[in-house]
Amino acid sequence: MLLYTTQSKLNTAGTNLFIKTFLKFIAFNFNHRKSLKRYLKTKDGYLNFAIGLRTEDNGLQCSITFNNGKVSVTGTIAPDAHAVLIFKNEDAARKLLLGTPTDIIYMLLKSDVRIDGSITYSNIFSFFISLLFNNVQKRAMKKEQQADEKKVKNEHPKPQKALSDEIARRRKERLKGKRVDPNVLFLEDPYLPQYSLEDFPRIKEFLNNHLTKKPAICAERAILLTQWYRENGFEKDKHGKCWDPVLRNACAFKYMMEHKKPVIQKNSLLAGSTTSKPIGSPIFPDSTGIMIWNELLTIPHRRYNPFDIDDQTRELLHFEIFPYWLHYNFKEWVREKYNNPLCEQLDERFALYFDWKQATISHTIPNFPKVMAIGTLGMIDEINHELQKECSEEKRNLLNAMIACLEGVNEYAKNLSKQALSDSNRETDPIRKQELLNIADICSRVPMHGSSTLHEAVTAMWITWIALHNESLNAGLSLGRLDQWLQPYFVNDMKKLPKERHEEYIKFAIELIADFYMRCTDHFPLTPDLANFYFGGSSSDQAITLGGVTPDGKDAVNDMTYIFLKVTEMLSIRDPNVNARYMPGVNSDTYLKRLCEVNLITAATPSMHNDAAMIKALTPMGYDIRDIRDWSATGCVEPTLSHKHFGHTNMQMMNMVAALEMALNNGYHPLTRLDVGPKTGNVSDFKTFDEFFDAFTRQFAFLIDQSIDYNNKLAEAHQYLRPTPLLSAFIEGCLEKGKDVTKGGAKYNSSGTAIIGLADVTDSMMVIKKLVFDERRYSLEDIKRAVDTNFANDPVLLSMVQKKVPLFGSGNEEAVAMANRIAGWAHEYFDSIPHYRGGKYTTGFWSMSNHVAFGTLTGALPSGRLAGKPFTPGLTPQPFASKNLLDNIRDVAKLNPVNLNNNIAFNVKVVPSHMESREKTVNDMFSYVKTYFELGGMQMQMNVITSAVLRDAMAHPENYRNLIVRISGYNAYFVTLNRQMQLELIERAEYGI
Repeated sequence: MLLYTTQSKLNTAGTNLFIKTFLKFIAFNFNHRKSLKRYLKTKDGYLNFAIGLRTEDNGLQCSITFNNGKVSVTGTIAPDAHAVLIFKNEDAARKLLLGTPTDIIYMLLKSDVRIDGSITYSNIFSFFISLLFNNVQKRAMKKEQQADEKKVKNEHPKPQKALSDEIARRRKERLKGKRVDPNVLFLEDPYLPQYSLEDFPRIKEFLNNHLTKKPAICAERAILLTQWYRENGFEKDKHGKCWDPVLRNACAFKYMMEHKKPVIQKNSLLAGSTTSKPIGSPIFPDSTGIMIWNELLTIPHRRYNPFDIDDQTRELLHFEIFPYWLHYNFKEWVREKYNNPLCEQLDERFALYFDWKQATISHTIPNFPKVMAIGTLGMIDEINHELQKECSEEKRNLLNAMIACLEGVNEYAKNLSKQALSDSNRETDPIRKQELLNIADICSRVPMHGSSTLHEAVTAMWITWIALHNESLNAGLSLGRLDQWLQPYFVNDMKKLPKERHEEYIKFAIELIADFYMRCTDHFPLTPDLANFYFGGSSSDQAITLGGVTPDGKDAVNDMTYIFLKVTEMLSIRDPNVNARYMPGVNSDTYLKRLCEVNLITAATPSMHNDAAMIKALTPMGYDIRDIRDWSATGCVEPTLSHKHFGHTNMQMMNMVAALEMALNNGYHPLTRLDVGPKTGNVSDFKTFDEFFDAFTRQFAFLIDQSIDYNNKLAEAHQYLRPTPLLSAFIEGCLEKGKDVTKGGAKYNSSGTAIIGLADVTDSMMVIKKLVFDERRYSLEDIKRAVDTNFANDPVLLSMVQKKVPLFGSGNEEAVAMANRIAGWAHEYFDSIPHYRGGKYTTGFWSMSNHVAFGTLTGALPSGRLAGKPFTPGLTPQPFASKNLLDNIRDVAKLNPVNLNNNIAFNVKVVPSHMESREKTVNDMFSYVKTYFELGGMQMQMNVITSAVLRDAMAHPENYRNLIVRISGYNAYFVTLNRQMQLELIERAEYGI
């Protein structure tokens, strides 16, 4: 023991010496090298801050301080430290300072290191380290990637050409359909099998660029806004008068749109671009943009979602933009106002919950029908009419802010018109020259005036979409029921043409919508590398919703529905995220079979939703039934009442399994080593299952309360830092109420959660109930000991759990009842919490990709899931729950939709036989989906792919560059996913069809 203690002290002393020497090396270089010293001073003055470093046992303590251009190191924690890096042990301290960016991410996720204080200042410190060791980091990152690629290649050395060829063949065969839907007026064959990507050369070129070109960070938005704020002030204007936040933001937005570069992409039918780059990633420094400060040198070299960045942009961000926004971003504003509150600290541990409002509030559907019908000038007329009435100062400010924003959009459209005219003067190809003249003419009229043609309507929508994505983060804002809103323009155009020109115009409509899809890929959310492990593969999640019923309950499937499906099939891209509604007894089998065929061809899209179940889920909310029937999916799968509802449907990602772990550990969370939950008792204290269930719900309530507290504080930050008057102009209710959407202006208000781990918690509860309290085969102490040791010493128990206990998805009524009990408790608890905008909190059970990230951060579970393994995606049953897909379908369909009012993600991996015909395969898929919907199931999404194909794609990505897979609510390119996510998809249960 004495020898161990002595050795431990020697190790600690050695680490202390190493860390302090390392910090002094940094200080020396920044104090004496001009090339480094210049980074200490920005346009806003010196970057003055202190970073503390210590181990959890305080064996190591030191600080590095940057003050007025000088850097110093001390052997204690600076009392004014902006952030303290707390290491699990001495080894973690060494690894953090010498590790690659990927090492650091895993250390944060695994709580080997945690940050007490400002993440932003710790990122600046990391950037300074990167300045010193950039070449070392780049070499390490490249070596990491090569090692991973070599490992996969060794496992699968030869590409399986037969597998990649099968995917290619799948995209060439087409079924024929019959015109049976009453609102399909012009498509003789609604499946449009005569068209393929080869018929649209420009679209094929757009697709190739999308799949091969790396996005570049675009600072245009950040530069323009920062310029305006520096000139006109943030809290106070240049005359010293306090700004009203909504007016301030509107003036800044108008300036940005007036000065935004008008870009018309080569050969596009639509004018405008989200950024100034061909494929760009805009920066939102008031949101999460500042989180990439530490990656300014490494972001082009990271393995997942790398971005190009030029030297000028890098310099502007460090010296001019990020320093200005140091205290004007959501996270730091909350931290400073509320003194680093517990709710924020828990969020920043990554294992318990993630509140999306730290990034955006954008999950809603704008009023595209309005701008198509009356234009922005008509909207301004309505606002001016409202201004003639007596109104409060708050309302008057909002209405004037809306006008300013709409005027900014109009100026941008005029600039696009001028640019198109200028481009036409230089164009030598007569066909393209005429297209540009037509674009110039359209942009001179829309979105200012109402649209009269399909081309005008799509242009008005696209320009509005660009503007909205420059007001708020380009993630989760969704497009709504485009088939419904564009059909009248398509019909109008067709009626003006002689019948012999109908086919020509249908082809033009397909090309126009395909062009629109590809314009939607001209931007990518800028995320820190950490997000690639949290939300890997996710793009902007711009959801389009097709089909279903009209507000009066009639069949809504029309010509444009099938045109959108044709484009979805041809392009097979991850975004826009296509969601299809189906109403049993109203929509046709022809339509549902087409959904299944498109799903087969693309392998992963569209997601399919049961209108009957969704209406049942939303009815208790008290919404008008016509508005409920007009719902659209937002972001991933969440329901929003189109352009009337500010649902912020991705308010948070909640790890419900963390509550189970805390119940087993009396409020202590093992991975984060946080002992913050209520003291609900040791495992030996529970005499009945209900007592343990109550402990679980008390822990879950604690996490929910903390996450709602953080959500509310972030809401306050949005109201002050970035209200959204342009979005408010496109949401019904804001005009009449005179309130921005961030303050409850919408007709309907709510916030939606995504609860992750329902199947894992249900199965764990079933194991505890059956083996401990019903059959008394084991004690709860036995169960806890087994999970604490990852079942290493309990193979019999593990086998019994996986083979003898009836799990959710096995067809067992008791397991379904348990799932309903858990989901029902969550729904009732969220529903009982007062909402800051006057609405309700809704509950969903889908997971983006957090089921992988949260699984990585969780130990073994009583369900038999081993430590670090992913949870099931969405609410999908465990792969070993049943070998029969119908058992899964029946159990999921029996969940009460009222408890699922923020929707679900039911992931099904089906494998078509290469021996069966296309028609037989589609009919089998159709039978499963229709049966599920008739049983009451809410949502289903299929990955129509084998694990063998995925393994081949993992090893030979060059043969599968646009192979899309459904994660849990969104699509992603399989080859861009991190290894953990790829393996999770491979390990999902396969069901033959």
